[in-house]
Amino acid sequence: MADYYQPSLTADSRYTGLTELFGYINADGDCKGTNCGLAASATLLTYMGGMRATMTPSPLANPNLAVLESQFPPNILGGLAGTSRGRVERILDAFGYHTEEVAGEVALRAALQKSEPVAVMLQIPGKTVMGIQLPGGHWMVAYGYDAERIYLTNWHDFTMSWDEFRRGWSGWIPWCINMERKGLVAKARS
Repeated sequence: MADYYQPSLTADSRYTGLTELFGYINADGDCKGTNCGLAASATLLTYMGGMRATMTPSPLANPNLAVLESQFPPNILGGLAGTSRGRVERILDAFGYHTEEVAGEVALRAALQKSEPVAVMLQIPGKTVMGIQLPGGHWMVAYGYDAERIYLTNWHDFTMSWDEFRRGWSGWIPWCINMERKGLVAKARS
């Protein structure tokens, strides 16, 4: 459910990034299987001040996700395969922000060092059809890192090893929507 993400840090942790970020998950909306791009958009909008942090009133959909699902529903293959990069950019634009592309790991780390959360698309295991594991894609927001892990919203463990992240970030699913080894940072319009 929509809540504050806070990395669990030890005294010797070399963590870099935000110490807190309000984030959304797929279960906060009605389009649970395909709305991760909307959850990432809402996370960025809440961070930027374009949306108010709102806890999800269980068992109802979060009002912020409900707005995005009604105005900007998932759009790949009629919404069956999730949300495109262009849709995420249009959502941020509609709320008065523009996106800047972060290309590569050095730029990703630099954005996180400046406490700028970054929306990323990763290839993950998808549905199994007739015994064959299909690839899937999943939008998350990176908000920090240390030597071993990257910290993510809308992910089951809230962290991922750098090796697993690099594999998913370099997959062909992110490539299909021009997000391979790329991320999006929300910026205020000047």
